[in-house]
Amino acid sequence: MHVNYIDWHVIPFRADRFLETWRPALDRALAAGASACYITRDIDDPLHFRQVSVWENKEDFEAYWASDEIAALREKAVSLFHKPVLPSWHSLAAIATVDED
Repeated sequence: MHVNYIDWHVIPFRADRFLETWRPALDRALAAGASACYITRDIDDPLHFRQVSVWENKEDFEAYWASDEIAALREKAVSLFHKPVLPSWHSLAAIATVDED
């Protein structure tokens, strides 16, 4: 299992537009094979967002990131965030879950 994260640094006064524009990318990640995908917002720096997605293999993420749908969303949002945007990888080191019976 691999964890991908992308730090988005949004331009002032564009955070709401960024979230509205980029939100469909989370659903596309799930459709492309991610087991989870979410965006967090830094409390101390409200212009810093982090997208986190969990993948069984990196190739599914690469296909997602290079897909026409995600390329179109990045193009639509290009004026809303600072560049560059560099996806980063982490390997899952430990996990705790709640069993639902």
